[in-house]
Amino acid sequence: MATLKDIAKIAGVNVSTVSKALRDASDISEQTKLQIKKIADELGYKYKKSDKPEAYYEHAINNFKTIGIICPEVASNYYTEIINIIAQETRKAGYLCIICFTDFEPENEKHYLKELLNMQVKGIIFISESFEINNILNQYKEHNSTPLVLMSPNAVTKDFDCIKIDDEYGIKLSVQHLIEKGHTDIGYIGDELSNPRLEAFLRVMEENKLKINKKWIQVSSERFERCGYETMSNILMSGGSLPTAVLAAYDDIAIGAIRAVNDEGLKVPDDISIIGIDNIRSTVYSNPPLTTVAGPIVEMGKNALKL
Repeated sequence: MATLKDIAKIAGVNVSTVSKALRDASDISEQTKLQIKKIADELGYKYKKSDKPEAYYEHAINNFKTIGIICPEVASNYYTEIINIIAQETRKAGYLCIICFTDFEPENEKHYLKELLNMQVKGIIFISESFEINNILNQYKEHNSTPLVLMSPNAVTKDFDCIKIDDEYGIKLSVQHLIEKGHTDIGYIGDELSNPRLEAFLRVMEENKLKINKKWIQVSSERFERCGYETMSNILMSGGSLPTAVLAAYDDIAIGAIRAVNDEGLKVPDDISIIGIDNIRSTVYSNPPLTTVAGPIVEMGKNALKL
């Protein structure tokens, strides 16, 4: 059964605002009330209905300044920071935002696109890692005119503005930094969702004529710190020589890898250097502080909303 907290999370407001909106409190804007009540209805939450005429709500919907955001998840710091920036910029622009989380599933992306359009949002920011994104976009442009901006590494389109990070450039920066530090024996750890970064890593290694040791390349179905801990442990226990440096697909994985190195009685960077990507907030608090490559997350969020 849906709760006030569930409604608040979807609406991007606090629980007290939801409670006031459902009671038609005078200090809550009509637009906010409309958004919250619509979410409550969709979730099956029971509350006392207003006696205002249906025409009033139709007028309110048409004038409701709302931006829809579709995002894979916020379990990772990377997406959390992007969503935080977009939400801040949305408020500054006088809009509300509705955030939908897809768990990386293309079917969920299609579902939430449809639902946001039904809610008559004024625009959509679509964040996706899906390889099916181009098919979804082709279907969208045939039937809809609501402005849509993409943040996707896999989209190939001339119909929509698309903001993306050049992952290969980030990998090049990482490997080049390690080479400048004297490393030639370099490993890689990541999860399955980050395989495009693995492919970029392999290309960069070949471009720099560095040997690729398959034992030093570990990919896991796990994610985040657990992924880093397990994949780094696999390298440490693989037998034979060890890499002098390891590139992690993203910072959470790198932090887990540092723990694995410490648990084996080794030290970072004395025995093995580790570098991450994304520059999440916690990198400066890891032990030791993590070297990482920073993507322009703030600029991405601001430009997405501006477009």
